[in-house]
Order: sequence, then C-alpha cells, then structure tokens
Amino acid sequence: MRQRKVRVFLIFLVCSFGIWLISRLSQTYSHTVDFNLVYSEAPEGLIMMEPPPERMGVRLRASGFQLLAYQLSPRNVNINMGDARMSDKGYYISPQAYREQIEGQLGQGVGLLQIPADTLFMNFQQLQSKTVPVQVVSALDFAQNYMLDGPLQVEPSQVHLLGPPSEIDTISEVFTESLRLSELKENFQLELTLTASERLPHTQFSEDRIRVSGSVFRFSETVVEVPVEVINVPEGIDIQTFPDVVGILCKGRLTGLKDLKARDFRLVADYAALESGTGRLMLSLTENPTGVYEAQLLETSVEFIIKRE
Repeated sequence: MRQRKVRVFLIFLVCSFGIWLISRLSQTYSHTVDFNLVYSEAPEGLIMMEPPPERMGVRLRASGFQLLAYQLSPRNVNINMGDARMSDKGYYISPQAYREQIEGQLGQGVGLLQIPADTLFMNFQQLQSKTVPVQVVSALDFAQNYMLDGPLQVEPSQVHLLGPPSEIDTISEVFTESLRLSELKENFQLELTLTASERLPHTQFSEDRIRVSGSVFRFSETVVEVPVEVINVPEGIDIQTFPDVVGILCKGRLTGLKDLKARDFRLVADYAALESGTGRLMLSLTENPTGVYEAQLLETSVEFIIKRE
C-alpha cells in the first residue's frame, strides 16, 4: 500500500513538472542563437576566393519551444550574394541587407531583435579564361627491338581554364600525372588525370581526364655510312676530317630502311663551333629521311687537319 502511494506521488510530480514545463515553453522569450550561413548566387563573372563567416549569433524573440528547437539544431540561413555591392574595399553586404534576408527565412511567430553590426565583406575576383596545351609526363620502357610509332596521341591536346587571375595568369601549360609503362610491345590507350587541378582550387577545367594512346611496332636496324661535310670554313684553307665518313645507326620499319642511301642524310661539322680543349669538330645530323624513326651517330666528333690552298 505504501509503495502504491509512492508511485502515485511520483506520477503526480512528473505530470506537474510536465505541465509547468509546457507552460514555461509556451511563453515568449528573447535569446541569442547561432545560425549557419550558407552563401549562394555570386555576382556573374566573379568567384569567391576566401570563405566569409560561416556562423552568426542573432537575438530572437520566440516561444520557448521555438528557441529550444533552434538551440538543439542550429538552422541554415541562405545569404544571397547577389545583394553584394562594390566599394573601394571590395564587395560587401550591409547589415541591413542581410538582416532582411534572415528575417525572410524565420518561422512564423519568430522576431529578429538584433544582429551583429558587422558588414560582410566578400573576397571576389573576376573570372578569366584561357586555353593551354596539355603535356604528357611519360617514362616509357620498350621491350627489346620495339619502339613508338610516331608521337603520343593526346585527346584533347588543349584544355580551357576558367578561374581567377591569381591562379591562371602564370599557367602556360598543364601536365598529366606520370605515365609509366615497361616492356612495351603492344599498342596502348588509357586515361590520365591533370595534376594542376589539385593546386588550382578555384579554377574550372574543361576536362579533368586526358586520353593518351600510342602505337608500338617492332623495328629493324641498319647502318648507313655518310660522308662528313664541314661548314663555315674560312677562305684559303681546306679541312680534312678523320674519319671522313661516319656510320649512322638507323631504326625503323624494314620497308623504310631497305632503300636508304648516304645522300638521304646530311652530316655536318661546324668549323666555327670548334670544341674547346679537344680540338675536335662536333658532328650534327641536320637531315634524315622520314622513314627513319631514330638515327644515332656512331661518332659524335671527328679530328681534322688544315690544308692550305
């Protein structure tokens, strides 16, 4: 019997407290609550470089129930940046302008009593655009007697950038992530990301992935003996090189190598660019036929003697 009386008394206390709490929360109070500021609709052609304040404490007049809800779950309030104005200090939204925006998003029966007197400054920059070439960073290792048939194919070969001048003014080209392949003997095609996008956070890229492909073929080799031509020789002297014929190791398809002749090449030694310290003439291959994919001099320099006429 005593326990039953205790339970009844406790129920009475809980009910009484609940009625009292409901009565209190139904009353109107003023209190400061925090709002999360969400920004939208930047002025056309502008981009925000630094985030403005993300939270703001405002004083409201509302019922206890409403204030409790705001306290338990801070509300997002949209700030339309289209209201931003320009001054000598940059773009800003006045307290009156964002007060009106906040008031328009409050629930029924909620009054806005006070907001911070601070002006919201926006760090905007004018967007600019430019088109730059794509450079593929590659380290290709081919299987023995295999090589690349022409240059790598890059699609797209250029990308369009849209961003603030502080990011894109100094950009003249963009690079892909490193392409590393080994023991290549077959054609390949893959996609690579652009590394610049990581360090240009406010810039938009027309493409974020680049398609790269290459054709690989098995090559043949042959050596062509080509006479050395000395240029820029002063009048009155004659130059004799040793050797006077140098071998050129040529790589390419068999069909492009079988008919090679010495006259298809031009191998020169520039007397005006005499190598200091050695007294030798450096060799340079200035002409070679299109059927040769790679041409390697078996001698890079020659000795010489001067003959007086």
